[in-house]
Amino acid sequence: MRFRFLKISVSIDLSYWIFLLLVITSVGGQYIEILLWSSVFTLSILVHEYGHALAALFFDAAPNIVLQAFGGITRFNVARLTSKQKILIILAGPLFQGLLTLMAYLLLQFNIFNNYLLQYLLFITMYVNSRWLLLNLIPIVPLDGGWLLRYILEKLFGHKGYLASIIIGLVAAAIAIPFLYLAGYHWFFIVQLFIAGWHYCKCWQQARKW
Repeated sequence: MRFRFLKISVSIDLSYWIFLLLVITSVGGQYIEILLWSSVFTLSILVHEYGHALAALFFDAAPNIVLQAFGGITRFNVARLTSKQKILIILAGPLFQGLLTLMAYLLLQFNIFNNYLLQYLLFITMYVNSRWLLLNLIPIVPLDGGWLLRYILEKLFGHKGYLASIIIGLVAAAIAIPFLYLAGYHWFFIVQLFIAGWHYCKCWQQARKW
């Protein structure tokens, strides 16, 4: 599935629909509730990725968005970007998601909608995005916190900074995985960190050969 919105191409891979089905069916509930969860889940990913993509578009970095298993990714041309521009692009995703969370929270607080389904929709939006936002700030790639830490440390210390970002990421994953499990986070958040931690182990092995 492909579409284009705000001059940005979006592609939704088959693996995303399979992943979404696995996540949503584990939530349970009535048909309408499952539909709301799946809609909020997909919209939240798109809002987050559009934050990155619009910032990249502003810097003429030719972005495109891909939704796939375990979430989404915004691809853009980093060749001509400065470190500051890369950092701003990374920050734009959590910023958009934070604004979406805040909007849902305020609408709930002021009780603007009396309809149960609309209130439930706002609750899901706040719940999913607040948890996702906190998770995404963990300093481990491919989460935004990881990319942010890597760009900053590489700019300051070069290759040693890159190695430091890997070590910090491994420590963060080792702490975050049991914490998220005990905090009741959904299984797919924890699986993401396992995959990221495994990727960091590979990166560490490769980086030590340089």
